[in-house]
Amino acid sequence: MRAIPLFAVALLWASTASAHHLWLEADGQNPSQGAKLYFGEFDENVREASPGLLDRFKPLPEAKVIGGSGMQPLKVEKTPSAFVLSGAIAAGDSIIAEQGLVTERKQADKAIRTLGTLAARWVPDFAERAPALTLDVVPTGKPGSFKVIYNGKPLPKAKLGLKAESGWQRELHTDESGAFTAALPWRGTYAIEVEHLDTKAGGEGAIAYDRKRFVTTLSFRVAEGLEGPAAPPLIVPKRAAMPE
Repeated sequence: MRAIPLFAVALLWASTASAHHLWLEADGQNPSQGAKLYFGEFDENVREASPGLLDRFKPLPEAKVIGGSGMQPLKVEKTPSAFVLSGAIAAGDSIIAEQGLVTERKQADKAIRTLGTLAARWVPDFAERAPALTLDVVPTGKPGSFKVIYNGKPLPKAKLGLKAESGWQRELHTDESGAFTAALPWRGTYAIEVEHLDTKAGGEGAIAYDRKRFVTTLSFRVAEGLEGPAAPPLIVPKRAAMPE
């Protein structure tokens, strides 16, 4: 993806949403109908809204579809419950989305600036796919087989959270080649979340940072398996919108 837009905001969601992430869900079984990008906590069915934390994504997240014709942009619109993605999405296409920003917090009387990137990928199957995000989780061609890539290279010993829509979850780790295998016992939607902290400083002026933090999710749906527990009740926190 091209360089993502960055802007400096102090304590944007550092406290109220420190565990939050983005994830993608296709509309029904037909991705050509579009997809939705949610912000919250997938396993707890926490979905932020507008007015609220969705209003703090300025500019809107960037989204693209990856298919046989390469990588193409998708239209992103904010609704009261999610970001809606629309465009030419064919069966077998993957979707990616991301947003980056700089936040500042004091640690031991020193201001630490972090370039945080929240990203998400959705895949319709387990076909092998090339990485497209700086921190990416991609299938490797077999059901339940994945790899974590950072800056184009496998990320060894990374900790991941495998989460089902029912709230069931497992902690996994990549091996030395960045690969891991996940048991997927339930029918329904899953999300795999990975986080990586890079302590190399960079940027200039208003977007200078001391470190980079990435949180990426891969979401997909499993059609066969056991019937899982019911999903937790939907939680839509009531939060004030960010002042203009």
